[in-house]
Amino acid sequence: MLNQGKNTIGIALGGGGARGTAHIGVLQILHNEGIRINQIAGSSAGAVIGAMYAAKEDPIWVENRINKFVNSKIFKGLGTDRMIPDRDPHSAISQIAKKVQDQFVFIMSMNKTFILKKDRLRGALDFLLPVKTFEELKVPLQISATDIQTGEIQIYSSGNLLEAVVRSASIPGYIEPTHSENKIILDGSVGLPNPVSLISHLVDFTIAVDVKKTITPVLNNLNIYEILQRCELISYTKYLNQQLVEADLVVRPVTKNIHWSQFDQFPALISSGRTAMETLIPKLEKFLSDSKKWLKRINRWFEQKTY
Repeated sequence: MLNQGKNTIGIALGGGGARGTAHIGVLQILHNEGIRINQIAGSSAGAVIGAMYAAKEDPIWVENRINKFVNSKIFKGLGTDRMIPDRDPHSAISQIAKKVQDQFVFIMSMNKTFILKKDRLRGALDFLLPVKTFEELKVPLQISATDIQTGEIQIYSSGNLLEAVVRSASIPGYIEPTHSENKIILDGSVGLPNPVSLISHLVDFTIAVDVKKTITPVLNNLNIYEILQRCELISYTKYLNQQLVEADLVVRPVTKNIHWSQFDQFPALISSGRTAMETLIPKLEKFLSDSKKWLKRINRWFEQKTY
């Protein structure tokens, strides 16, 4: 058990769809070590897990609720299983099927703005969240979403929790966007892949959890789609890394190339989150007894006085 003392600790949970379930494993290790989380920030999948944990402060409950969810009719209604990439992309039949699928997706994408109405997502989140307002949470929480009209970040920290999480978890092209005034609001990880900047000035120590896909060294079956996907991943990774500089500790569970829709992988992802956090416990322990923490406290006090 770690001695947290008077230190305040915040955790920022990034987006990644199913990969976000690795956040649960990270939270479980911190909980087991007696660490009290004082601030949470979440984008997309991180907003979902962050809201669930902030409501209960019980990561085992979060895991059990997710397990019940992925075996429910509500989850099947989301149709994410149809988004999972082909398991054997090297077979001739699979390659032909992929070409047909890519052409269909291209034609559909030119005529539609989403695949699934957000009411389906709202129903799923209503099942997952035990409370419906920020004011009912046990831990202060900030949730980010993105206005794709302007690129501006939308921050939610009070009022309707369910609506905030819906907006943050609306995957571009898959979930119907929210139209509010002149804004078109979607996934929080578009603008803030990891929202560590929202809480780094509020606590003594900030933990950021990075669940992005891994950039693998070899591109197979090179085509226009694969090139564009890789370029997008590289840009996303570099932007994310710039944000993670603000964190005192970055936890990187092994997520490999797990697709955002592969919720069947959540037991392995939770285990990966546990392993990644366990290896970093010595660094966290060092901070809790490190005199350098006072410098951050002084800087934070000065920043607050200048506002």
